Amino acid sequence: MRSRPRCEWREGEVFSLDEKARQCGVERDTLRGAIFELRSALGEYRALPSGVRIDTPRPDVRGDKAFGGFWVGVYEGSDVVVIVKPRVERYGDMLERLERIFGDVGWIFLTASSLYAAGSRLAIYGDATRLLKELWFLSAREPRFLARRIVGFGSRIDVKERGIYIHGRRREKNRALANAVVLGVRRIIEATENAEELAEELPPGIKPVVDRYLASIRRGAAAIAEELGDMVSWADGEELGPYWHVAANAVRGHVWSQKGGAGRFVMIPSTKLYELYVYSVFAERLGPSFRECGPLCLKVAGVHLYFNAAPLSRLVRRLSGRRPKPDVAFKTGQSIAVVEAKYRELRDRKLGLPDAVRIAAYLADVARNGRLKAVIASLSKPEGEDQIVARIGDGVEAAVYYAEINPDSSQDDVRSALAFLTSER
Repeated sequence: MRSRPRCEWREGEVFSLDEKARQCGVERDTLRGAIFELRSALGEYRALPSGVRIDTPRPDVRGDKAFGGFWVGVYEGSDVVVIVKPRVERYGDMLERLERIFGDVGWIFLTASSLYAAGSRLAIYGDATRLLKELWFLSAREPRFLARRIVGFGSRIDVKERGIYIHGRRREKNRALANAVVLGVRRIIEATENAEELAEELPPGIKPVVDRYLASIRRGAAAIAEELGDMVSWADGEELGPYWHVAANAVRGHVWSQKGGAGRFVMIPSTKLYELYVYSVFAERLGPSFRECGPLCLKVAGVHLYFNAAPLSRLVRRLSGRRPKPDVAFKTGQSIAVVEAKYRELRDRKLGLPDAVRIAAYLADVARNGRLKAVIASLSKPEGEDQIVARIGDGVEAAVYYAEINPDSSQDDVRSALAFLTSER
């Protein structure tokens, strides 16, 4: 990475543009431009490669103030390197918790190596993993040799209107396959090296997890090269034949230009990571073994845990055609409760009105048997207030439990939250 001024802030921070620019040693407009570039780049992603929607607040500028957003990582612009640090010290622990549940957590990273406005970039998991799978399929299944029909040579005779002619078949190397696969592998390795270079700037605690993930991508590329074997030497960089689309994907994903100022980044959406962390914590505490019951659905000890999905909807689906998407839905027997994960401190304040209304709507739409239950998981909970209970109709009672779930804390409220969710009261 060529030397550029570095500018750092903590996620969620609101700061003065002028003051931050002085601290970073850059012009105010340079910092302002970098924030807008990063905001635009992140805005192109509406969902993670796994299909999980992204609603994590992005960096922004309003007047003389800037908001740091809730994306953690590093962004290399044309004139400045931006590093966004996490608000919790043990941020890497959240990623490691996800690894224990999901195995591969590469899909939580957004890693780009291109000009964002070009409409194509190598988002390392989204494109590189798909490309690796396709390259592996080609190298393992496609024919290494092709039989070509040669006129004027061979032992076969045929007759057409213009007379008799000789023809035959000749065995040739499938150079088009070799060219496409070798090009794809090279592009993946180059993009991974780009990401590894950027990862050097990541905050402590995050880099080891990202390094492990990038290493797995490199191992995948090496496995494909090994599968190709001697075919690697056949590549001449010319004919692509029926495999042109594979090469096009590889080249398109690797485009990177300094024009326009936007550059490379490795970023993690923290609010989505925290939601997945809370989901993983509940899954682990319920029991040591689990099985999948659908996309991002786990069945643990008789409990179904749904992430960003509701198992049913009585009204919202009829009105909008879509089910509501609480952070976590907790289904045991005929009872359904919701868990909302708030990546913030609630010690000195309550929820905002939009959050409160959304939780109430979730409860009314998905809860059964007149028992409306919700858990609000956050980095800290309101002082002296663990639970709120309200009667909202004949025989209908709503209960909300506050649970502190913080990777920096040795104590949490997961056990008591589970007792609340599974109780018959």
